[in-house]
Amino acid sequence: MNKKNLSSVDIALVAARLGSKGIKRKNFIKFKKNYIVDNAVKIGISIKSIYKTILSSDSLDILNLTKNNKKVFKILRSKHISRDITPMLPVMKDTIIKFENFYNIKVKNLILLDPTSIYRKKKNITDAIKIFNKKKPDLLISVFPSPHDPYFSILERKGKYYSMCKSSTKIIGSRQKSKPVYNISTVVWIYSRKSIMKEKTRIPKKTLIFQLTEDESLELNTIDDINKVKKFIKYG
Repeated sequence: MNKKNLSSVDIALVAARLGSKGIKRKNFIKFKKNYIVDNAVKIGISIKSIYKTILSSDSLDILNLTKNNKKVFKILRSKHISRDITPMLPVMKDTIIKFENFYNIKVKNLILLDPTSIYRKKKNITDAIKIFNKKKPDLLISVFPSPHDPYFSILERKGKYYSMCKSSTKIIGSRQKSKPVYNISTVVWIYSRKSIMKEKTRIPKKTLIFQLTEDESLELNTIDDINKVKKFIKYG
């Protein structure tokens, strides 16, 4: 890409904190001989429409896990946006601001690539980008059909008693007749710059889905997840 001819660009963000509650040192896991952080970075780098892949972390050790130093813009994240309770939105805002200040190019869209999504494929990302550019939502989010139906099979506590997690104005006689629902996947999230900088929620109103299978959406967030792919992983 010729920088002089660009008014705005797409960037990819791989965000990886040192701390992890579900699995200790999660971002130091190797999947099929490569660190999961570097796997996510490599996919971002491989996509021509992505101007720059950015690795953001509060740890120099994690920033050094990728050897693609010339092709990656690395951000050592501030402590105030690196806590356990820090949502992703301020991290994405921080990334956009630092990228634009450094490169003097405005961000158009941000593609979020979570390193724990280990079965992500390049085609997943390129297909999602095509849909995003065609339909122009504020967010395109990867999902898979949920095996649990909040209209029919999930209870939540409401005061002293329990009731269905999600209610409907229509009487639902069977699970097959309820509305389709989806589990969120971290394979790919694509945000417009506007939605990141102006919205106060990670799921804006103009959100569309990019549907994958449950197997494609496997993430390393719990010990059970690790057991599913144990023969392929090890800690660095």
